[in-house]
Amino acid sequence: MRSKLPVLRPRRRYVIFVAESEEPLQSKDLAQEIRSAQISLFGDEGAASNSLKLISFQAGFGILRCGHLYIQQTRALLATIFSVGGIRAAIHVKGVSGTIKSGTEKYIPKLCKISAESEGRRIELEEVSGCIIHSRGREIDINPDERTPGLGSDTRYLGLTSFDLCGGHDDADGTADGL
Repeated sequence: MRSKLPVLRPRRRYVIFVAESEEPLQSKDLAQEIRSAQISLFGDEGAASNSLKLISFQAGFGILRCGHLYIQQTRALLATIFSVGGIRAAIHVKGVSGTIKSGTEKYIPKLCKISAESEGRRIELEEVSGCIIHSRGREIDINPDERTPGLGSDTRYLGLTSFDLCGGHDDADGTADGL
């Protein structure tokens, strides 16, 4: 079967969101909750016109495909979800993109320079080096190798985020190259 011409295809948008919950969520439970919230808010006809699809959901970050005319409706239905599979949860929209690639690059952080499994849980950068004590999502606690009196002499750990290490993001405290 031939595919439709680009002019005849429906335009799509990708909503990137973060789900905060008390326990880890399953993607099938989240997809079911999104479908039921959509039907309860907009009915069968409204749900059929906005063909939602959960593209991916990993580590609390998800990508949801919707029609370009239904972005506000999609944001509204994500805001109404308060529990997924009996687990209390809140879903926050990070942004909307026209492609999966640009949405992933803009809104989903990558821990590119750190890895809990490799190199014995260490970070080696120009200004900071040390052992990873604890990592949860984007937050990382580091026990620095050098303890200088000027850098918080009474602190045990140095708290960083993946944005601080990777740089290149609007919320990053460091330069474009990281720390």
